[in-house]
Amino acid sequence: MLIEFDETRADGDDAIACLQELDRIEARVHALRTQLLVKVADPRPRIDEFWVLTPGSDEEKRLRIADIVREELACALRRSPAHMQALIDTARLLAGPLAATRDALHDGVIRMDHVNVITGAAHRLPGWQMRDAGETAEFTAACEQLQRRVLPVAARASMVIVRACARRAALAIDAEGEARRRREAKCTRDVWISGDVDGMSLLIARMTTEHAHALKTQIDAAGFDRAYSVDARPGLTIGEHRIEALAAMILGGEGADGGSAPVTAHINVTIPLPMLLGLQVDLVDGQADLAGEGPVPGTVIRELLQDPACAVTMRRLVTDPITGHLLDYGRKTYDVPSRLRDYIIARDRTCRFPGCNRRADLSQIDHAIPYGDGGETNPANLGALCTRHHQLKTLAGWDITKTRPDGTCRWRSPNGRTFEGGPEPPDPDSPPTVLARLQSR
Repeated sequence: MLIEFDETRADGDDAIACLQELDRIEARVHALRTQLLVKVADPRPRIDEFWVLTPGSDEEKRLRIADIVREELACALRRSPAHMQALIDTARLLAGPLAATRDALHDGVIRMDHVNVITGAAHRLPGWQMRDAGETAEFTAACEQLQRRVLPVAARASMVIVRACARRAALAIDAEGEARRRREAKCTRDVWISGDVDGMSLLIARMTTEHAHALKTQIDAAGFDRAYSVDARPGLTIGEHRIEALAAMILGGEGADGGSAPVTAHINVTIPLPMLLGLQVDLVDGQADLAGEGPVPGTVIRELLQDPACAVTMRRLVTDPITGHLLDYGRKTYDVPSRLRDYIIARDRTCRFPGCNRRADLSQIDHAIPYGDGGETNPANLGALCTRHHQLKTLAGWDITKTRPDGTCRWRSPNGRTFEGGPEPPDPDSPPTVLARLQSR
């Protein structure tokens, strides 16, 4: 019926009815997906154990790898491994303690948005880790109460109301656990970056609510002072004044409260040489590359290099004029020399496993063909792998069947599927590059 439906001839009522039906179909598709995920990944987390020799000794240590199948699913469905793990975890909840939520999703009574709210609330209930039979029973009973309170509301109300209902339900079910959860949640405090568009990024801080409001109040006050000072820069919004006040508080410099000492920090940037010299300004043909983030306009990098508060260390990276590939250092030892390690990090940028965006400088440098099996210590055989994907390659049946000097490689899963990994192929017309470390004084 949907295939034969002519949307150009539908009036308002027909279009609304069709949208309602599409919502129900989409919900049922999500329910089917969760059932298939559980069938592939098993209803309970699977932990595989391996015994390996400790380098330099005869002692063995045990390595435990959870849900090895998630990488196969992630590659097959073109999702990141972390996203796939979240989908698997949700599917397991819907196949077990949240079966009533799955049934409501299957029938189109609720949408996946509602499911995400309910599963999020479930993770705050007692026994949610289900490490033994006692915790499983406790969690199952708590989930029954949660669904009894939230599902009727989810079937008729907006998402704002459903979220508030889920929070109230979780507190009512486990009032004594609220203080415990607050204590335990403190270990999740952290700061990280989420890339955005147009040269912007989000600097995100997870902290206690009282600290968040206290910091926001101080930033608001400092931003207000900057906006209405006699030296205020014209044309800036109040939000821009706030962010400049925050940067001054953290990095020091002009406007820093109390004259605090500046904090030293550094970033790595790969820069086409003509762009560095100002000979190339076309942002299409050449861009600087910020480690862990991606392309950055050359004008921004040149402004940083001209800033007297920014110390710069540069290292030349030689590229093939025909292919644009970084060239071999020609090292023939097992240990990866520091300059060759820097070279691999600059080339790969992230872990070489398909879909993994773990930064290369936070990963391990792996021999695709083991050194003991004749593999050489050169760029054609080396690549960055995060700890988990290094372990999957070494222990869990994943293989690199082909590796290339440009960092790209071909992976074979334990079930025989093949996937391409590694950095995007370079532009053959790309100019030579310089790796610069920018450090605030």
